[in-house]
Amino acid sequence: MTIVYEISDDLNKADIKNLGQAFPFRIPPSSLVKYQDKALIAISEVLENPTEHGSNIYNEMSVQIQVKICYPIGDQVNTDAFEQSIASFFMQKNWLRQTNNGHYIDESGHAEIDLFFKRRI
Repeated sequence: MTIVYEISDDLNKADIKNLGQAFPFRIPPSSLVKYQDKALIAISEVLENPTEHGSNIYNEMSVQIQVKICYPIGDQVNTDAFEQSIASFFMQKNWLRQTNNGHYIDESGHAEIDLFFKRRI
């Protein structure tokens, strides 16, 4: 099982307010209909590198993940509070938050943001 499946499962069990469901890799289009008043999350692996370059010792990897948050249309979810809850969840699991490019509107009219986190495993 890849790390995105584990994280998705952990997020779904975390009882985070306004989270409809977390998915590995992509959000199924049917979920946008099912969860019209909740945020949805897709977790993807972005980068995986050995932590020591130029060494014969291979004992640790650095992994970066993308957390795509898709908000429902309208103002049902407080984006700032929700993103704080998600960041807190990851930081409690020793993930470091990376920079992001802010919110944008997808082709279906949903507000989205891509958060990035990094950790050594």
